Amino acid sequence: MTTNTGKEAAVRQSNDVSKSQGNLGTANAQSLDLTPAADIHETKDGAVLYLDLPGVNKESLDISVDSDVLTIKGGVNLHTPDDLNPTYMDVHAGIFSRKFTLSAELDSSKIEANLKDGVLKLEIPRSEKHKPRKIEVKAA
Repeated sequence: MTTNTGKEAAVRQSNDVSKSQGNLGTANAQSLDLTPAADIHETKDGAVLYLDLPGVNKESLDISVDSDVLTIKGGVNLHTPDDLNPTYMDVHAGIFSRKFTLSAELDSSKIEANLKDGVLKLEIPRSEKHKPRKIEVKAA
C-alpha cells in the first residue's frame, strides 16, 4: 500500500533492478531473484518504508544510497541439514532486491533501518527546510 499526500511521492520505485541467476554450489539449484513486497507511508516528518524480507538476516542485508537511489539487497540461503543429501534441488538460495528513487526533500544521510521478524523498516526523515512549520504573524 502506498500512501500519498497529494503531491509527487517522496519515494518512488525505480525500474532498473538488476537480475542475476547463478549456481550457488548445488549442481542443479539456482538462485531466485525476488522482489520484496513494500509499503510506503508518507508523514509530515518524512517517509517510512516496510519491506517483507523473510529469511534475510542482518548480516546478509545491504542497504545503500547512491545519489538519490536507495538500494536494498538481502540474501536468503536455504540450508540443507547435514544428514540430508538431496538428489535434486530447484532452489538453493534467493536474493531480494529493490530500488527506490528518493525525493530531494528527504534527508538520506539520516535513514534509520530496523529488521525484525523478516520485516525491514526504513525511516527516512524530511530535511529541516522541507518540514511543515507554523509562520508567526506579527501585529503591525
